[in-house]
Amino acid sequence: MLLFRCICLATHTQLYASALSSILEAHSTVKIVITGATGYIGHEVLDQCLREPRITSIIAIGRRSPHLNHPKLAVIIQEDFSQYPASVISQIQDANACIYCLGTNIPVKPAELNRKINFEYATSTAKMFASIPHTVGSTFRFIYLSGALPEKNPEKHLWFLADNRKMRGELENQLLRLHEDHRASGFSISIARPGFVQPKGANIRGWLISIVANAIMLDDIGSAMVHLAIQTHQDVIVENESLKTLAKKYQLDHN
Repeated sequence: MLLFRCICLATHTQLYASALSSILEAHSTVKIVITGATGYIGHEVLDQCLREPRITSIIAIGRRSPHLNHPKLAVIIQEDFSQYPASVISQIQDANACIYCLGTNIPVKPAELNRKINFEYATSTAKMFASIPHTVGSTFRFIYLSGALPEKNPEKHLWFLADNRKMRGELENQLLRLHEDHRASGFSISIARPGFVQPKGANIRGWLISIVANAIMLDDIGSAMVHLAIQTHQDVIVENESLKTLAKKYQLDHN
């Protein structure tokens, strides 16, 4: 009987803590860092962050300015994402999340440059945020925009885009290790894997593509990324169907 009561008490305590965490998240204000805000998906993420009332401060770090004027938004121009100067870290160290949208779907040439842009920049940014001391009890979320079909086995034979898919798989493996190494300090990583991203108002051709491919609408991936940045999510890797579910939930909450 005593054991049963202890189990019940522990269960109720966990449920209370989870509910309290959700309430605090729903009413807290959030500072977001966005990389790649001038890109196809990054610009949509930035637009939705600007409309989200819980997000009160946004710092867009990129090689180009998104050319938007908004009281929430500050822009930092940076060419090299493999290292962050102290002047930049001082502006972002109190952020609650980073939505990382920097990178290319098509491999860049030469291969060394492709690895620098699509691998080293992401790992360096994630490691930088993981190294920043966070307030006890606080959380920091690093949301990485990945893609479909990464391959984590470097020995596997692939028929198409082999080098790029294996590199993306290697990157995801590093991010997963970083998540495990630092989650006790409140640092967490979510890896979003959207399928084919269709633009807003996609035509019939777009709908046909969605039948034969793993597709998601542009505004849905934007909503899902913002949701991941401001709400706790259990899964580290978030596949396309889960992203669409998160997007619907986020959009229903804002209607």
